[in-house]
Amino acid sequence: MNEVYSGAQERLVIPGDTIGESSDFTAGSGVIKIKNKLIATQLGHVKENNGTVYLLACNSAYMPRSGDLVIGYVTSMRGNLWMLNIGGPFEALLPMSLSPWNTQFGDLEEHMGVGDYALLRVQEVDSQHGVVCTMKGIGLRKITTGVVEMIGSNSIKLFVGSEGTNLQKIKKYTGCRITVAENGKIWIEGDEEGISKVRDISLDFSDTNNPYPNLNLKKAFENKMEEI
Repeated sequence: MNEVYSGAQERLVIPGDTIGESSDFTAGSGVIKIKNKLIATQLGHVKENNGTVYLLACNSAYMPRSGDLVIGYVTSMRGNLWMLNIGGPFEALLPMSLSPWNTQFGDLEEHMGVGDYALLRVQEVDSQHGVVCTMKGIGLRKITTGVVEMIGSNSIKLFVGSEGTNLQKIKKYTGCRITVAENGKIWIEGDEEGISKVRDISLDFSDTNNPYPNLNLKKAFENKMEEI
C-alpha cells in the first residue's frame, strides 16, 4: 500500500482495480473493501488522508448543494418559473418569487429568455435531488456582459489555488474580473485581450481529452502560473 501514501506518485485506476490491502486503511469515496482488499469503483486517482484511501474522480458530475454559487443558462420557462441547466443531474428551478424582478405570471421572457445565462445560488436541494435556485442576494444577476467558460467542477480548486493565489494572479495578469462558480463555470469580464488570456490559461481544463485530475494538465497549469 505504499503507493497510496501521501506524497507518492499519483495512480490512475479504473473500476474493479485492486488498490491494495485494507488492513491499515479505511475505504473512502470511490473505494470499497472486498475480502481485505481496497477496490476502486470509479475512474480516478488514488489519494490517502489520515488512513483513509479515496479516489479523486476524473470528470465526476457536479452535485448541487445548498448555498453553492452557480452559473446556469435558461433551457425553458413555465408560467411562474425558469428552468436552468447548472450542470447537475437535473435541471434547476428559479421561481419568479426568487428572481430580482417584479415579474407577472406569464411574463418571464421579458426579463430572461432561453439561452440567457445567470449567476445564482442554490437555495434548496430536496431528497429527490430537485434543485431550487435564487437570484436574490448580493451579486446575483442575469449575465449580460463578458463570457462564460466551462473548466469543470473538479478543476476549481486547482484553478483558484491555495487561498485564492492562482485566481488573484490570473486576475492581475489579464486585468479581468473573474467569478468562479462551484458548478465548474467561470464568468470572465474584461477587454478582448484579457479574456483571450484567461481562455488560454483555462483551455486545458475544457479539453475533454484531458480529464482532471491529470498529472500532465496539472504540470502544464503550474508552469503557466510560474510564467505569469
